[in-house]
This record gives sequence, C-alpha cells and structure tokens, in this order.
Amino acid sequence: MSILALLALLPAVLLLPQDPPAPAPAPAPAATQAKPSLLTPAEQAGLRAKLVEFFEAMAAYDMADGIKDRERATKKKETAKDKFQTEWEKHSKKHNLLASMPDLRAIFDNCFTIKPPTVSLGTVHKQTLKYDETTSFDYTIYLPKNYKADKPWRTMLVLPGTVAPDQAAKWVEGREYWKQIWDKQAALADTIFHVCHLPEGLEMDPAPDFSRDGQEAEERRRIDAVLATFLGQTVVSNANVDRARVFVDCGRGTSAFGLRLVSMFPDRFAGVVLRHPMAVEELRLGSLLGMPVLMIKTAATAAAVDALKSRLEAVTPDSVTVIEATDEYPHLAAAPGIEAWLQKQRRNMCPTRVVIEPNHDLYRKAYWVRIGTMEPLLTSPADEKARIEVQADRANNRIVVSARGVENFTLLLNDDLVDLDKPFTVVINDKAVTEKRTRDRNGLQERVRRERVDWDFLFPVVFDTTVPKVVPEKTPDKTDEKK
Repeated sequence: MSILALLALLPAVLLLPQDPPAPAPAPAPAATQAKPSLLTPAEQAGLRAKLVEFFEAMAAYDMADGIKDRERATKKKETAKDKFQTEWEKHSKKHNLLASMPDLRAIFDNCFTIKPPTVSLGTVHKQTLKYDETTSFDYTIYLPKNYKADKPWRTMLVLPGTVAPDQAAKWVEGREYWKQIWDKQAALADTIFHVCHLPEGLEMDPAPDFSRDGQEAEERRRIDAVLATFLGQTVVSNANVDRARVFVDCGRGTSAFGLRLVSMFPDRFAGVVLRHPMAVEELRLGSLLGMPVLMIKTAATAAAVDALKSRLEAVTPDSVTVIEATDEYPHLAAAPGIEAWLQKQRRNMCPTRVVIEPNHDLYRKAYWVRIGTMEPLLTSPADEKARIEVQADRANNRIVVSARGVENFTLLLNDDLVDLDKPFTVVINDKAVTEKRTRDRNGLQERVRRERVDWDFLFPVVFDTTVPKVVPEKTPDKTDEKK
C-alpha cells in the first residue's frame, strides 16, 4: 500500500469522540487581519461544537461494521447533521459565513477530536506500524508531560542520521537519536516528537534517477518510510498535531532527502532543519517558495551551506537561518537556537503566491494550486520541465497564472485570495477569462474532513481549467512573397 492509499484512510481513524475543547482559532494571514468577524465568540463556539459533533458522527458512520451498528450510526449522523445545519442556517440569515474567513477559521479550528493518549507522557516510546502483509515500520513517539488531547501541539518529524560518516545506510536507532539532539531541552515541554526508524540499507539522500529501473520504487520506499507512520494510522490520528506547526528535523544522510520531501509536500510543513546540509544541485527548489530553512554550519559543511543558502534565497529572500555549530554532530548545543527559530514559524495555507516545480511526477500540489495533467519530467528538457506560478491579486480581483509543460490545473479559492461575491479574472499565459463561482459549504467540509484532515484547508470554491494552447505562427509562403 502506498502513502497515497494511507492518506485516504485518515478520516476513518482520526475523528474519535470526546468533549470538544473551547475554540482557539489560528490567526489569519496578515492580509486579512483587519477584517472583523461577523459572529460573536459565543456564536462561533456554538457552531464549532456542533461541527465537531457532526464530524465525530460522520467518522463513526464511516467505521460502523454490521447492519445494527450502521443503523445506529446513521441516526446519530443525521441528528448531528441537522443540528449543525440548523445552527448554520440561523446565522446565515444575517451573515454570509462562507465569505468570512475569520469566522470560518474559528468554526473549523481544531475540529478533529482525539482520544486521550495510551502511552505515558514525558518519555519516548517505540511503536510499530504494520504497513502491509510483508512490511512494517518502527517509529519513536514522544508526548510532553503536560500533553492534553484537546489542544493542538507543535510537532517535529525527525529523520535520524547515520551512525558514522562512512556508513551511508546504517541509521542511529530512533530513541537514541532523539536523546542525542533533543534530550532535556526546552522544546520537550510543548512539542510532540515523531522519530522515523529508517530501514537498514536504504540510502535516503541520493537523488533518484528515474531513467533507471527500480528508482521510482526506491523513492516511494523512502517516502513511505517517513510519511506512513506520520500521516498514516499513527501519530496524526492518535495525537493532536497542530497542522500549522509541523517541522522536519534532518540529520546526516537525510538532509538532502528531507529538503526533497518538503519540496514534494510543501503545504504540510512550517519549516525544515538541516543538521548536515549537502549539495542538491539536481533538486528543483521553486516549490519551496516561502519555506523557512534552518541550517547548522560546520567547517566540513560550510561550502554546501553557502551554496544551498544562495539557491534558496534566490527563491525566497531571507528564508534561510544559519547557526554556527559549537559542538560535534548531531549538535545538541544548537537546540536552544533551533527552539527560538521554531517559535517564529507558522505555516500559511493561503499564500498569495504559489510556485510548483515538481520533483516527482506524482506529487504536484501545493497549498491552493494543483497541477492536473503535465508533461513527464523524465522526457522533458531541463528548461521545459513542468512548472506553474500563480499570483492572487485581491485588490484587482484577479489571479495571474504562468504555466509551462502543464495541460490543466485546479485552483481552490476563498475570500482571502479573491472576493468571491464578485466575478474574478484568471489570466493564464496572458490570456484572460472572467468567472463567477458559488461557494459550496459541503465541498469545503469534505475537503477539510476527508481529503486533507486539516482544519486550515478552507476553500469553498474549486476552479478547474486548461492552459490555452499556443498556436504557432504561420510561416509566410515564399511563392506568395514573390508574387
């Protein structure tokens, strides 16, 4: 089973019933901070409580087994749905809630409830995920001593390093590696740690050459080894992970892969830490637009750090923070500096500018933009590989798209990006079209609950379109010229 299949299972295991906590909505992007909420905090809380109940009932219905269980689950689902619908319609008589992003954020914030933990708090635990009939993955999990399941927590996805510089595919065991980099540090008070146990013999950093047999399967194995235990039926389903504050911490032998992973799934992460940076000349970096990167610099890695910093900041100026190492790898002494950097970072699910430069044919989504059909990367010349850049201009209610090697794409829209009460213009490779779309609450709910399991994924409009074909100019006929 691939990670894509595991992602499809997320809603069935994530929504587990308990009393909903009081809402604590995430802050809106800076561009929308001035917009006032339409509802009072009490009204937002009332709607949110009914949404949580509805989502729980939907999850129970999805998991019901047998006729009687399904009948009971159906009744609870319909009752919860009616209660939420009635409350929504009551407030919608006065306000267009789908047009108010501050209210949507408050209503949907932390809307997935999680059971209390079954592991002891304040210590690391080794766990195992049975992946398929022949494969299982181990991982290490740490929950803070004061962890409560009703509150979202900052989370660190840790990719361990090699046991020695000359042993490229022999990994430090997860619990031991966690102690080497985070033991007794301040971050333990407010951070969930998930440490992957990487398969022995599987090198992570080498860039795949997809022209060679077996390379695509090898890259998928790397991705599954990291994300199956994190986004599958384990940490995200059993702990309250703050979707806007998930970071990747990469060690020796995993720093290049970690950067590659984040480029494939940029909207899943708020930043990436590279403890042993290395050159990644072959990696396309455009999808890392806006991604904060922290690198630890030593004499041995200085050249790689400087080169990578230059390339990353050509994409996003001032996106890179460099810490000079004061101790040996894996740099426990850098923990306070990393912690200070973490405190400043938070994912923005709705950036006004998005770039997708795929590094894999299968992974071509970022934030509110999705590439559909595109030219295969392997057979495309370097300067013609698929790429899309999208810029939302709310002041002029238009979106400008520059696409190359892309046949069609999808935009997920909300009122942070354009005013959906009015027609908006989409300009694709200098060709403009004006559209008017109706907001869809049911579609928004399903994308939040089932597709992404992410309460920041608030887009009530879907816009699908094709890229206009370039018609080559007709070459003048020489016979006509003579006439």
